[in-house]
Parts: sequence; structure tokens; C-alpha cells
Amino acid sequence: MCTSSAVENPDRQVLPTNVKPTHYDLTLQPNLKTFAFFGHVKVNLNINSDTKTIVLNTRDIKIQSAVLSSEGLKTESKQAATDITYDENKDLATMTFVETVPANTKAVLDIHFSGELNDQMAGFYRSSYKDADGNTQYLATTQFESTDARRAFPCWDEPSLKATFDVTLVVPTELVALSNMDVTSEKPYNDTGKLTGKTEGKTEGKTEGKTEGKTEGKTEGKTEVGAVKSLKEVKYATTPLMSTYLLAFVIGPFEYIESFTSGEHNGRPIRSRVYALPGSVEQGRHALNVCTAALEYFAQVFGEPYPLPKIDMVAIPDFEAGAMENWGLITYRTVALLFDEKSSSIVFKKSTAYTVCHELAHQWFGNLVTMEWWDHLWLNEGFATWVGWLAVDNIFPDWDVWTSFVNEDMPRALSLDALRSSHPIEVTVNDPAEIHQIFDAISYYKGASVIRMLSSWLGVETFLKGVRLYIRRHKLGNASTNDLWAALSEEANVDVSKFMTLWTKRVGYPVLTVEQEGNESIKVTQSRYLSTGDLNEDEDSTVWWAPLGILVPNGVESHTLTEKSQTFPVPADNLFKLNAGQTSVYRVNYPIDNIRTLGEEVKKGSKGILTNTSDRVGLIADAGNLCVSGEQTTTALLELAQAFVNEENYFVWSQLSTHISKILSVWYEQPEETRNGLKALRRSLFAPIAHKLGWEFAETDDYLTNILRVLALTNAGRSNDNETVDQAKKRFWQFVEGNTDALHPNLRGPVYSIVLGAAENEEEEEKLWEEILKIYRDETLPTDQRLIALSSLGGAKSKALIQRYLDMSIDEKEVRGQDSLYVFGSLSSNPDARDILWNFFTSNFDLLHTKFSKSLSLFASTVRSAAGGFVTFDRISEVESFFADKDTKAYARSLQQALEGARVNAKWVERDHQLVADWITENVKNFA
Repeated sequence: MCTSSAVENPDRQVLPTNVKPTHYDLTLQPNLKTFAFFGHVKVNLNINSDTKTIVLNTRDIKIQSAVLSSEGLKTESKQAATDITYDENKDLATMTFVETVPANTKAVLDIHFSGELNDQMAGFYRSSYKDADGNTQYLATTQFESTDARRAFPCWDEPSLKATFDVTLVVPTELVALSNMDVTSEKPYNDTGKLTGKTEGKTEGKTEGKTEGKTEGKTEGKTEVGAVKSLKEVKYATTPLMSTYLLAFVIGPFEYIESFTSGEHNGRPIRSRVYALPGSVEQGRHALNVCTAALEYFAQVFGEPYPLPKIDMVAIPDFEAGAMENWGLITYRTVALLFDEKSSSIVFKKSTAYTVCHELAHQWFGNLVTMEWWDHLWLNEGFATWVGWLAVDNIFPDWDVWTSFVNEDMPRALSLDALRSSHPIEVTVNDPAEIHQIFDAISYYKGASVIRMLSSWLGVETFLKGVRLYIRRHKLGNASTNDLWAALSEEANVDVSKFMTLWTKRVGYPVLTVEQEGNESIKVTQSRYLSTGDLNEDEDSTVWWAPLGILVPNGVESHTLTEKSQTFPVPADNLFKLNAGQTSVYRVNYPIDNIRTLGEEVKKGSKGILTNTSDRVGLIADAGNLCVSGEQTTTALLELAQAFVNEENYFVWSQLSTHISKILSVWYEQPEETRNGLKALRRSLFAPIAHKLGWEFAETDDYLTNILRVLALTNAGRSNDNETVDQAKKRFWQFVEGNTDALHPNLRGPVYSIVLGAAENEEEEEKLWEEILKIYRDETLPTDQRLIALSSLGGAKSKALIQRYLDMSIDEKEVRGQDSLYVFGSLSSNPDARDILWNFFTSNFDLLHTKFSKSLSLFASTVRSAAGGFVTFDRISEVESFFADKDTKAYARSLQQALEGARVNAKWVERDHQLVADWITENVKNFA
């Protein structure tokens, strides 16, 4: 049988609908010494059709017994499964019973099972930490999204099969045990045989009441080596209706800090806590303050109070993603939750605030209302990204987060979506194994970008009225993209789906090419933008709905492009810019004369038309990307960059830094004269502002000034500005000798990078590298400071040091599996390391694939880092040949995107390298 959604898509792998779960009563007992866990679950079922077989999801779970109770049985009220079979490829367990259970009755399925607390950061897993004596200990935690609840207990592991849950955890007395809901009882636990009782009835193979190897004794109630003597049983309140992927439990020696929301919009104060390992919990104060503010803000924005009695946020040492929105129990990478006001870098203050707001937004948009299937993942992630920034903007208005979004998040989406190997926002998912590949910049950032475009066009308040209607209509249920469009259409009195479906179901986005038509009009033509610059006619069939927002001296004129080409009025002086405020999702290709005109407006500062920072950022972003595809020249971008010498805004400088640094990265095999010329250009732009802002952070400096100081010093130092390099070396050695005031936490990462890059010989480089390694190994430092040091080690030029760094990446005693992405990412951006990284990757492919086999997003990231840095077609062919005989299904998107991105860069440098060299020769004398 199929679910209703599977009827629409018969290829979708879903469970039969002969039964439907309505409630789980789940008990789990993990052993943190042996890493085994035992479980018992009673599932209340609605029997939808006559059946004698039940199919559900399991993975790495051994079912000891399965007993079905039903009042509809003709003979006994209970019957044991006579056969249990597993389909390991599809994560299914099929239980067969003798007597048919009739339709339209209710039943209870009672299962005893066991499993392992794995070390793969998926399902119910273990995470290591060092205790006060330096000994390695373990805690237990969960990560169920997308389809890993089945690793913790047998269940119907699909988002639309919502149920309520009663959770009981049996844990060591001295540990803290958390779940989604608040604790209702806690008492000593003495019944050691309860979870591992005898198997009832007859089963087959591994399910005949015995298990193999180590766990056989456990199922018979024997005391095992390492067994914990003192246990407690912790019960939690019943959850609301929810999807399995949102269930969570965490067991460890945690400490907490707590606060309560004002209750202004929730109708009652919400208890909020941050949990962390001993000694670090006070670093959760920033996240806790953001949490209490955001919970009230979201209750107001969504028109619906937070539905649970509490919210807990927990820092987990080993965690694959950044955070996970489990309802009422949000889990985080340590670095994503903890922020030390005295010792952490300021860049983490914003990222922590955003991550907290993103996960809290999910408590409504994703948890209260859940996507009906993974095709609609973007509804969760794209919306949470947009509204997460909306909350941060409300809490920290001086951070100018929407310009930050234009500067950082939109480019992530548009860069990936400019590839043929991109995918639509709303992508068909048939096999659950494919889901992890769409947790990417398209689902998150393009999703958020089109929501921002739509909300700007409708008006944010109108948009939020539609969201409130959507939530009221679907709370505690499931919904699709069309359900959101319907609610928005009702509130806005316009058919939103008519034009937004193009944006969610079609891959890519347009570039708008501007042509002058007379003195007072322009012709705007749209076509799909590809960074390869070789669009075929059959790839250009989409006609996007694109709000233009034409910026002119007197304000913004609203127009909408709805055809392939249209003509629009502009001022006679030809002074205009499309996409005012950068709220819409497209690139603009102007004639070179228009770019020069806009460059002159930049020089006018507040007297020009480009007073909105986002417009200046967007101008650079468009020029920087169109030169990659060949629709503009790289020298046009370099010429434009010089117009910003008097710029004062961080985000504009950041966008310039991004594109000049990218040119340097792609030009890494070009002659030294050209590369030095590009560095001279960068130095001429950034050194003056670095010297002006200096190294000291005053209490009166605002957030944007502080991060501009960091950016300017970084670029000046990495461009060999003597004053900056000398000061960096001086401060570095003062710092490592014990003067922590010599190097502000905000500048430690940049200085590590500068001094390594400026090392004059291998002996000096090794000495510097060893000192940075000591900083990474110092476990008393905040996590962000250690990770900054770890990333900086990848800036080495010495082959021996690069190899040592790579060897560290596969040694769990040195680098946690989750943190290996910092190693590979750092080396990928280091031109001196790309060949060594690739050789290491190919030599250790099987080891790496096995290491990350249960954390495929980490393996995909490793593939991107290893394969994506080359800029010659010969090296790209070498990469393709290596993967030719590999089964790449689980990371196919990442591999395709890395290879296509490499081909784009190879084509770019092949096309423009001489043009840039000539421009450098002609202009280098002008770079002070």
C-alpha cells in the first residue's frame, strides 16, 4: 500500500498504510561503558485495513520480541510475531503474525530491542569529552533528522506520520537526562530485567530471543562488565503530536544556567536553559539571552504561543551539523552555542545569535507545522533562515543583518545555483538516502532569498499575516509548499503560486542584460545565468517573475519583469541601478559605460544615489560573478574596485575582499608578477583602512567597526603590507609568551594566518606552526579559539607541515571527526596544499569513506575540498578518472558541483589571464 503522497509519486519509498501509529511509549537504557542500549516500546496503532503483517523502519536495531495486542482478534488478545525479517537496504523490518487483525480497530505493538550507542553522530550515539582528571568519558545524545530515529527504536520514521510520545530514560543516578518535555517523575531504578526480558513467541534468525556475541548475556539479564550499579528512572510529560525526527534525548554530566521569558506574547514565562559540560556553561549566557528574547518575538510574529513548557539548549562535543531543532531540546555543536564574552572572537557572537534564532524559529515552522515530505525541506530551512535573521535584526538592530544577508547568504545560494549541477529549491526525493544531499545552500539560502524577495514585494507585515494563517491552519499537522502559497494568496489577494512556483520548482535564476534604448528607456532581457557562460537554448526556457525596483535619483520606481524582454523608463541622465536594496534574486549585466557611471556614484558617497549599503554590495557582487562567466571582464571588476577607496562600510569591503581573494585563489598558477600585482591592488585598498583603524578595540567601537578592523588587517597582512606584518609578528610572540592582551581574541585567527604566510624560511614557519598547534591543543580555551587555531594551521607552505596536518585529520585523538572539515577546507583554500591534499585524499579514500560512512555530509564536504581547487583541465580530468569506478550516489551532487566549479574556474583563468596580466602591468604603478 502507499500513502496518499506516494500515490502522487509512486516512486517514493514510503511505508505501507495498513497501520498508523498514534502514540509511542518508549523506554531506553543506555550503558555509557559498553555502549549498548536496551529499549522497550509500546506503539498504539490504528488498523486501517485487515492485516497480519506490520512493516516499520529499523536500522542497526536487533528486535528481541514483538507482540501485538488487539481487541479485534478472534482468539487471544495477544499474539507474538512468528517471523521478523529485515531489508537492510531500505531500513525495514517486517513482522508477521498468525491471525489477521481486522480493519477499523486499534492495537498495541509491544517490542523489546537493543542497539549500540554508535560513534557516527547519527541516531542514538555517544560523544566523548575529557573529565577534570583528563580521562576520556562519554555522554549519550541523538541526531534523528532526517531518517535516523530508526537507529534508536523501531518506528514509522516519516515526517507525516506524527504521533505523541511518552519517554522514559533509565540512566546512572549522577547524570542529567533530558528529553523534549519536562520531567514528571524521577526515582531509583532496580528492575534490571525489565528492558531485557524473555522473548515471547517464535521468531526467526537473529530475532529468536538470542543475540550474537557480546549482547547475548545482556538480553538474559546478566550483569555485564562495566555495568552501572546505581540507576534512576526519569519519566517525561507526553509530547504534542510530532514527527519522529524531532524526538531527542541527551544523557551526561551537564550543568545549566536558566532564565525565563517575559511571557508578554507567550501568555506565560517559558523556562529556558543552556546545558553544557562542567566548567563551560557560563559561556552559554549570550545564547540564553538571545533565546528568551527570540521566544517572545516569535510568539508575536507567528501569532501562536510556544507550545511546550520549556526549552533546553545543549552543547554537544561531537555533532555533525551546526544544530538540530528537536522540539523543546535543541542540540548544538559546542562552537555554535557557547560564546565567551572575554575570550571568543566577535564573529562568533553573530553566528551564535543567528543559530539560536534559526533553531527557535523551527519550533513553530517545522515542528508545530511540519513538511509533509522531504521534497518540501526548503519550507523548514529556507523559512527558518529568513525569519531567523528577522529575529536577530529585532534583537540586534545595529548589526545591519539584512546587508549581511546580501553580503554572505545570497552569494552562497547564487554561486551554487549558477551551476548546471544545482537543483530546484523544491526537489523530488524518492529515496531517503538522497535527503542529506539537499541540506545545502539552495534549500537554506536560496529558499531564504526568494522568501525575502516575496516578503519585500508583498510587504513584510502582509507576508507575516499569511504565515500566521498558514500556522493556524496546519498546526500539529503537515503541509506543503502549496499550502503556504495558498495562505499568502488569501492575505495578499494575489495568486502567489502563479509566479513563485517558477522560483521553487525550476533550477537556476536569471541574469538581466540591460541595453540602452534611446535617452530615456532601457531594454531588459532575462536569461538563465550559468557561471560557465555557455548557456544552451534548451536551458533557457524559464521566464522568471522578477521585481525590478529601479533606483533613480528621486527614489525607487517599482516595475516587474514578466516577459523575456521588456522596455522600462529611466532618467535622461542614464543614472539608475536595478534591484534597489538587492531584495530580488538575479544578476544585472550593465554595459561598461553604466558600470563606470555607477562607479562615479560610489565615489560621491552620500551625495550619490548608492547610499544604501546593499546597493553597493550588490554592484560588486554582480560584477564579480559576471566576470567569472565571461559576460563582463575581470579587469572591469578590478577597475570598479578602485572606485571604493573612500568606502567606510564593512559589508562593502567584505564583498571586495571576497572577489579579489577569489581571483588570487584561482590565479594561483599564474606568473608571480601577476599574483604580486593583484596583492598590490588588494594592499592599496585595505592597508590605509587597516592603518587608520589600528589594532586596539575601544569599548566605544561599534560592532561593524570592530569587524571592519579585523577584515582590513587580515587583507593588508595577507597582501604583505610591511607595517601590518611586522606588527602581527610582534604581537604574536608577545601573545604566546603570555601577554594575552597583546592579541585581541578577534585578531588571533587573522594574525596566525598572517605570520605563517609571511614566514621567511621553513625554520621560522615550523616554529610558528608549532606554537599555533599548542594553542589548538589547549583545552582550557573556548572552542571557537581552538578551532580558529586549527583552521590557521592549514595555511602552511611547508610540505612536511601540510602532511602532518593531514595526518592529524584522521587521528581522533587530535581532531574530532566533525572538525576534519576545518582541516580539509583550510587546505583547499591554500594553493600550496592542493596537490598534497588531493594525493592524501586518493591514498586514503577507503579510510575516509569508512570514517564518514554514517556522516555522509562530512564526506561530501571532504570531496568538495579535495576535488574543487584545481584550475586546469588536466587536473580536473585526473579527478574525474579517479571517481570513474566509484559508487558516488551518496555524494554525487557534491562531486558534480566541485567538478563543475573547477571547470568554471579553469575556463575563467584561461580566458582572462592575459587580460589581467596586461592590466596589472599597466596599472601596478598606481598601487601605493
